Amino acid sequence: MDNKIKYIILDFGKVLACSSTNHWFITPNFWNNINREYIDETILLNNFKKYNYILDKKVITLDEEYKMFYEFYKLVLNDFNIEDNIVKSITNEIVYSDNKYRFYDDVKEELTILKEKYKLILLSDNWPCVFRIMKNYDIDNFFEKIYVSSIYGEKKEDGFFFDYPIKEFNIKKGEAIFIDDNELLLDVAVSKGLIVRHMDRENEIVTSKYKIIHNLKD
Repeated sequence: MDNKIKYIILDFGKVLACSSTNHWFITPNFWNNINREYIDETILLNNFKKYNYILDKKVITLDEEYKMFYEFYKLVLNDFNIEDNIVKSITNEIVYSDNKYRFYDDVKEELTILKEKYKLILLSDNWPCVFRIMKNYDIDNFFEKIYVSSIYGEKKEDGFFFDYPIKEFNIKKGEAIFIDDNELLLDVAVSKGLIVRHMDRENEIVTSKYKIIHNLKD
């Protein structure tokens, strides 16, 4: 790898971890709380998309995160007349349970190797709970800094979120690699002067304009 590279900026979802249920907003106990027989899953999935805008709020604390997700699930589940205590139970799990994410098996090993040569930064469209989850999994100490979008009120797709680590660490063009699973976000990163790699942990990508990798060793 080019000797000019000093930093590796990592996304979280599908780079370090994935949803333990294969859907970011269906928690491990979601279907234990709700009778699946009475749920039109097409409507449910559409509602997740319909009300996703609520999750763009600026939230800094776990309490704020809880209030945001409670509002989100209240609307998502409104079509099914779900009792409020169940909505609260699902909200509690999405915010306060670590089990909603599953880290890839080799993440700690990969980060250990990378940290020997590069400064690692996390840049994630996520919420405050990710700090606790990473700490509990014992990987937070691998990173120089963790940037979580909701705290800044910015998202990667808008471009401005990238400016925080670039300015704070005085990253020059060509000094950092950004790794993400979303090609559109890689486009934004390139416009910011970052080298990019397209992560494909699940072997789902057929073609990409960028170099595809399947793990951090690549």
